[in-house]
Amino acid sequence: MKVFIHKLSKILELIAAVLCATILAALCLIIVYSVIMRSIFNSPVTWQYELTLVGLCWVTFIGMSMTFSREEHLRLTFVSNKLQPKIWCVYMDVIDVLLIAFLVAGIIFSSSIIQSTWVTYYKTIPIRNGVYYLAFPIGCAFSIVHLIRLIMDRRPEDAPTAQENKEVV
Repeated sequence: MKVFIHKLSKILELIAAVLCATILAALCLIIVYSVIMRSIFNSPVTWQYELTLVGLCWVTFIGMSMTFSREEHLRLTFVSNKLQPKIWCVYMDVIDVLLIAFLVAGIIFSSSIIQSTWVTYYKTIPIRNGVYYLAFPIGCAFSIVHLIRLIMDRRPEDAPTAQENKEVV
């Protein structure tokens, strides 16, 4: 099971990285194109705003999963860094389980929003409104896999040392 979770986590991180890089590159090109069209040719691009919103939403929530995978997500470490290694390990596991519960709730509750908005389309682009909201549960699902991997890999030896705590300050 551990090997499967590790492989799945690596695959999902690769998918997330490629997807985010592709969307960000496309967004840069779209925005530059829109500025040129509006400024030089006096012909604003009407679809740029909606497409940018959808792209940024996807980058945000898929990118969220990458922060969990790399353990770069925000944490309040002033409490956890003071704990003994074994207690630190349990504390971090509890925090990650609570995060997983939040993400599962996010998947469940976002499904009704996706279903209700799936029937309508944006006004300027041929994309369903539900695609905008679909990024959240996908990012949550990716994040859950990464958090499970972190829990499976965590050991008391990973706890920050007193020297590392001094360096952070």
